Amino acid sequence: MTTLQKSIEYLRPFIKAKSAAKPLIIGIEGPQGSGKTWLATHLKQHLSKLFPSLNIINFSMDDFYLTFQEQCNVNEKNKGNMLLQGRGLPGTHDLELLKECLLEIQSGENSVEIPAYDKSLNSGKGDRLPRKDWIRIEEDTKVDVLIFEGWFNGYRAIGNKNKLIERWQEIQRQQAPKFDSLTGSHIVKLDKDLKKYEEIWKFFDCFIYLTTPRLDNVYTWRLQQEHDLIEKKGSGMTDKEVELFVDRYMPAYHLYYHNLSEIENIVPNCENFEIGIDRQIIHRESNM
Repeated sequence: MTTLQKSIEYLRPFIKAKSAAKPLIIGIEGPQGSGKTWLATHLKQHLSKLFPSLNIINFSMDDFYLTFQEQCNVNEKNKGNMLLQGRGLPGTHDLELLKECLLEIQSGENSVEIPAYDKSLNSGKGDRLPRKDWIRIEEDTKVDVLIFEGWFNGYRAIGNKNKLIERWQEIQRQQAPKFDSLTGSHIVKLDKDLKKYEEIWKFFDCFIYLTTPRLDNVYTWRLQQEHDLIEKKGSGMTDKEVELFVDRYMPAYHLYYHNLSEIENIVPNCENFEIGIDRQIIHRESNM
């Protein structure tokens, strides 16, 4: 069975048992290129058919990126820190706006506006679209199920500075010279920023996370995505540019990815699908 089929099988009981007064919030995580966005989109489509009386929506962490100007300010304040030179990693999202949206969805009492973000603006640096282009959910159309996806959803901060630096220095040695430009202070900043996102994970009623035995699979998957894009649009990044693009995210993967099961201390109902390079399930594990 596919991740989609298994996810539907896992979620069905939660949706059937959900309270009419409170929406079910489903978190989804998967490394870049693993199929998490495909999974979230198709879950919405299939679950809407299975439960036609329910209003099921999906959006992603990417929708809540900082505005272009806000990100420029982050870039300026963190010169030399490649993790914060552009969108993507913890510290580049508007968490207050995201929390506001989630609280409004939970209450079901007011209309909700979901921001829209266009990654193609400003020569690919992106920007949030004007409010008139946001998705509006009227108060008389309350949300029953929300599917929320993001590549680092569920990641837990290490917290202990000595443990964090020790782990990072070991990663630097193993990956040298790839991450030599990143200092201990850059990693401490990443960990502190990530800690703030744990307030978001607490909204999840259940959580699906995709893992893979080899982190190098992320490079292969991202290359496949770029080659598909070039075939469709005629242009895109070179293979070397894709490698450099993924490199920027790898410190977070190396630090937090292998401890994803710690999310179970925040979200009691979790489902893990371990997938191979072909994105097919190798192993499945539940915590319910």
